Amino acid sequence: MGKKKGGNKNKLAKMSEEERARYLQHRADMEEEARRRKQQLIATFMKNKLKREDAFARLNLAKINQEWRTILRNIKCKELKEEVQAVEKTCTECIENKNAVIKRLLCDLDESEDLYSTMLHAHMERVEKIIRKGSAGTEHQRRPATSS
Repeated sequence: MGKKKGGNKNKLAKMSEEERARYLQHRADMEEEARRRKQQLIATFMKNKLKREDAFARLNLAKINQEWRTILRNIKCKELKEEVQAVEKTCTECIENKNAVIKRLLCDLDESEDLYSTMLHAHMERVEKIIRKGSAGTEHQRRPATSS
């Protein structure tokens, strides 16, 4: 069996006042040193724990930011897709309108060409008729002069 702690009282009783004071001071210093080491150990532990928590917080913040950016990117893609579809629809309508104008202008051009052709033909006929009348009139004027 081990010794019992009751021997400390005997030990203190056998010491002189000066030795007892030194012993108690030494014991108080040892307890103070143990308390200081314990506080230092706790402080170191808390610093390490705080560093780990800070690292996890930064990591989690990075993950959250990445997810948030992904969400915002998806929303922006959807908005851009809708905007592109609206622009495409507007452009398609514009192209259809321009094609309709082009068709109408081509029809007008065809009609104008037909009208021009008709008018030119009529003009040419009149010019020929005038020329024929003029030729016939000059021949008629020449004939009486030649027959006399």
